[in-house]
Amino acid sequence: MKKSTILKKIGDLTLNLSLLLFPTFTMAQQITLNKLIGQFDEKKDNGFIALDSTILPVNKKGMYLQKEPTEQLIKAYNDFKKIHPDIPFIIVSATRNYTYQNGIWQRKWDALSAKINDPEKIAEEILKFSSMPGTSRHHWGSDIDITSVSSEYFRNDKKGIILYKWLQENLPKYGFCQAFNGGRKGGYQLEEWHWSYKPIASQYIAQYKAILESDPNAIMKTLTFAGHDKIKLESLVKEYVLTVNSDCY
Repeated sequence: MKKSTILKKIGDLTLNLSLLLFPTFTMAQQITLNKLIGQFDEKKDNGFIALDSTILPVNKKGMYLQKEPTEQLIKAYNDFKKIHPDIPFIIVSATRNYTYQNGIWQRKWDALSAKINDPEKIAEEILKFSSMPGTSRHHWGSDIDITSVSSEYFRNDKKGIILYKWLQENLPKYGFCQAFNGGRKGGYQLEEWHWSYKPIASQYIAQYKAILESDPNAIMKTLTFAGHDKIKLESLVKEYVLTVNSDCY
């Protein structure tokens, strides 16, 4: 057998093995830094799809998500509606790039700066409900918020209670995990509404973690949002990016 034929057979075997191990997006790949920190335009990325072009109910137009989690989310939505046709299942947030997140951060920073003189305390207040630009899981196109961003709804509203129970019991079947569950030490508060598509998000957080461990400045120097130079930036980035539900790793 010719050497070229042998090499081709080895190559084909390697490819087939890769496809078995990583059938979809989960094939190992390098994620660029700009994608990790959201410094790109998802509307111009062929890997993303506009949610308002699908059957998924949305509370506003112009939200995008990567194609694979969108497909799985549609399956979950259809199955939920078969059982609970009258309970809202609405996507209220999806991909938010750096520019979008920076707008949220800037507005809150400006408002709190008029009341609080300590930058660390300002950041602490913002981080109760919002991410620092460059650190949000919503940058990745793998994460969505469902129906409400109020814990009150999921804890006390009858429809919210039913929805949350179904999400907990069923969304993992479609590849999703609850990023900010209860019982974690540090990071964001419990978010019943925030769900991550694990086959993609687990790769993003793994690469983010690897950079934070090997060359954190590669990320820190890209973060230029209000107050970045007045807070313990690296420490906060590590806490709020990495302190998530272990099921999402």
